[in-house]
Amino acid sequence: MEDSPMLKIKQLSLMAGAAVLLAAQQIHAAPLEIQFWHPGLGALDDAVAAQVDAFNASQTKYKVVRSARGSYAETLNNAIAAFRAKKQPHMLVAIGASTQTMISSGAIVPVQGLMAKAGYHINWNDYVQPILNYYRSADGKLLSWPFSVSTLVLWYNKEAFKKAGIASPPETWDEVGADAAKLRASGMVCGLTVGWQTWVHVDNYSIMHNVLEATRNNGLDGIDTRLVFNNPFVIKHIERIAKWIKDGRYMYAGRAGGSAIPAFLSKRCGMMIQSSAVYAFLKKGAHFKFAAAPVPHEPNIKLQNNLIGGGTIWVLKGHKAEDYKGVAAFLAFLAKPEQQIKWHKDTGYIPLTNSAYKSLEADGYYKEHPDQEVAIKELTRATPTRASMTIRLGNAAQINAVLDEELESVWAGKKTAKQAMDSAVRRGNEFLERFQQQYQATGK
Repeated sequence: MEDSPMLKIKQLSLMAGAAVLLAAQQIHAAPLEIQFWHPGLGALDDAVAAQVDAFNASQTKYKVVRSARGSYAETLNNAIAAFRAKKQPHMLVAIGASTQTMISSGAIVPVQGLMAKAGYHINWNDYVQPILNYYRSADGKLLSWPFSVSTLVLWYNKEAFKKAGIASPPETWDEVGADAAKLRASGMVCGLTVGWQTWVHVDNYSIMHNVLEATRNNGLDGIDTRLVFNNPFVIKHIERIAKWIKDGRYMYAGRAGGSAIPAFLSKRCGMMIQSSAVYAFLKKGAHFKFAAAPVPHEPNIKLQNNLIGGGTIWVLKGHKAEDYKGVAAFLAFLAKPEQQIKWHKDTGYIPLTNSAYKSLEADGYYKEHPDQEVAIKELTRATPTRASMTIRLGNAAQINAVLDEELESVWAGKKTAKQAMDSAVRRGNEFLERFQQQYQATGK
């Protein structure tokens, strides 16, 4: 017996309804995409991908989509253009020096409030405080999520040291000079080279000795800050480096952060002050035994914490409330001890939490990998002062370019250290004044 036309219509209607319901369920089941832009970190991109993949595999509600966008500067510029076009990502990794620019932009969602609103109760006291201090507001609230955190260390060629008769790494700058001379005498092209010269010779040099680089506590207390690194303390250090360049103890490798690495790996220079995060590169590329030691300091002085470097995750405005729940879930995932431990082992970047550090210590990890503990100890050796918390300057990239240029004039013998530092302060303050005028209305 054939079905009646009316019954067929009912059956078709039911089938259509079921199809619509299934489609709706499939749409509902599709994870919400969270866009994550970061600079291309070379070999370290694999570690970033592993973190993102692990988060995506851990749940089905959200899917973080990462995108490498070139250098730090290119990534930031791409994000600015995207924000203006209202196509900005949810998360952006920017270099620490751009912190004041990000704060004053009005484009960010402070992460401490974001995490609380999403229901995550973070024990901020468990975090390495000098890391958080760099990205805190003047009233102590965390603005961005520290990500690829590093600090400077002294890398040295153990085999070259043995050949030169040097028993242990230098602790003071005077000892660096003496050891550099011994390395030269043993046949090396140079004793010392550095990457990121402004970070080494001005920023971190000032911070670790508790000397202000700029007024208003290095800009932490307001954008009406002005540079003061043309002080006798910094000038004397620059004069010393200029002398070492003349006698061959120091090699200027260039402005780029990675420019010193080839000189170290090729055994031209026996010592290199560089980021702790180059550990993975050195481990892969060095055909000799090397080790890390704390950055040298001046004698008879109370040392402060080192200044951190690297990138931080900024959360950008302009997205739906549900999206920000996904952002918070991802950040909470990154904070898990097991993720911090893996990230530290894979990259050389510093773990954010004391609990992750203590777990690694208890497992004996640092007995096997002592080089990776040096940076952590540099950050935690003293309680940060207001002067050693951070350096927060508007137009920081332009100021760094000016400082690089002026330092190069000293290395070339065209200016004295005082002339160059006075010029750098004058020119740099012009950029600070422009920034203040541009963002004065924000009160930041």
